[in-house]
Amino acid sequence: MPGVLAANSTARWFWCLAALHLIVWTGVPILTQSNAPLDTVEMLYWGREWQWGYYKHPPLPAWAAEAFATLPGDPVWPTYLLSQLCIVGCFWAAWRLGRELLRPWEALAAAIVMQSSVYYNCTTPEFNNNILAKVCWAMFVLCLYFGIARNRIAPWALAGVFLAAAFLSKYDAILLMLSMLTFSFVSARARACWRTPGPYVMTGISLLLIAPHLWWLVAHDFLTIRYALARSAAPPTWLNHVANPLEFFGAQLAAVGLVLLLATLALGWRWRWKQVDRDGQFQREFVSFVVLGPLVAALLASALTGAHLRSMWGASMFTYLGVLLFAWFEAKPGEVPVRRLIGVSVSVGLLFAVGLASRNLFGSKLQDHALRVDFPGQELAIEVEQIWNRHTAAPLENVAGDWWIAGNVGAYHADRPSILADLNGSISSWFDKHELQREGGVVLWNYDQVDADYEARLRDEYPAIEVLPPLEIPWDKTPLRAPLRIGVGVLEAEAVALPGVAENTAENTAERTPESAAKLQL
Repeated sequence: MPGVLAANSTARWFWCLAALHLIVWTGVPILTQSNAPLDTVEMLYWGREWQWGYYKHPPLPAWAAEAFATLPGDPVWPTYLLSQLCIVGCFWAAWRLGRELLRPWEALAAAIVMQSSVYYNCTTPEFNNNILAKVCWAMFVLCLYFGIARNRIAPWALAGVFLAAAFLSKYDAILLMLSMLTFSFVSARARACWRTPGPYVMTGISLLLIAPHLWWLVAHDFLTIRYALARSAAPPTWLNHVANPLEFFGAQLAAVGLVLLLATLALGWRWRWKQVDRDGQFQREFVSFVVLGPLVAALLASALTGAHLRSMWGASMFTYLGVLLFAWFEAKPGEVPVRRLIGVSVSVGLLFAVGLASRNLFGSKLQDHALRVDFPGQELAIEVEQIWNRHTAAPLENVAGDWWIAGNVGAYHADRPSILADLNGSISSWFDKHELQREGGVVLWNYDQVDADYEARLRDEYPAIEVLPPLEIPWDKTPLRAPLRIGVGVLEAEAVALPGVAENTAENTAERTPESAAKLQL
């Protein structure tokens, strides 16, 4: 009876704390960020195209952002809600698995302590592939555990869905897959599952769901993989085989260091090994492979290849770190130390929220350049709409140019126009190279960041373009700062249909090379 009462009590506490996190971390960016963060802008202008892949990443996060953008209001605030739903999903998965391995209050502490990691607080308002990948990893792990432990088909099938979702969010899901595959051979209990239909059901469902993206990869010359390889490329020196994995490990230790420090409130400074039975041994081996396996695989890959791993590539690895700590080490006697850990973890999370809010409100005033979240994206979208309406009554369907500037118009404009990022069809693979000339649109660039020949090259590329005087848009939080100057060019659909212009344009298009196109990119 005491165990049941404790479980019921901790369940109420979990949902109260989850609701608090959802409200606070959704509210902070809505109230303090004037503009969408960098990755969120990308998600929104990618998502409206509903492609099976994008030049940087697989498609699922962009689809999710676009789906939530249909909520009332501007399309940005729903992404803040979506991010926190993903993070709460991670907490729930850690709590739910913890209830299988730990005592009720320990399970709650194992989930809530992760609020003190930057991977689960300050980085979360920026919805991107890492955010959705986190919850997909977490749910895959939870379903896989129940599939192995309970030998039922339904958890295996769900594991297949979430494994595919993790892969369609970010390719680093391969690290988790390799780790769990290794575990299935190392553990006798897990090895037995290969004699059941479960793993084959999971594999079949995963392959079925990711098949369209694999087809897209082949059709687009493995664009996302080439991007990932370029991002991780490093000079071929022996030092990189040591320095790069050490740098990545140090970044991960910094990201979760506060979790380890706070855990001492419940585990003490001298952590003592927990004595467990056979089931307990299987459970903590499982969670060890979940947390440490992908990290070890990433470090080995970096050591063998010398690749430079970005610190945020570890963002999905640590949802179950708290569960791992309580599975391996004995907590102090009684519930008080564990409850103290929960209270301090929540307080630390709230302090991070205050810190982010302060940074959003005052950051642009304390440095030479404005924060991206202070970019006047809404004001720019309004100005562009007014310019377009003075030229034609048709809706604005296309915006091209500097990806950040054009992407903001794509996010905030009422018509959600299609974006030709950096005037580069390989980046915006959904954009036909003749579409801008055929349908018309607006070209935008940062007037102070291009050379004197930019407009001339633009006219060579688009002979019918009308280059207007630059827009000057003040910064809301720093009105004394020099205004943002945006170059604007307008292509009317009717104008490019004229025979003489069409012939000229065709000649320019035929002679265009990747090198000449690159000159227009910012």
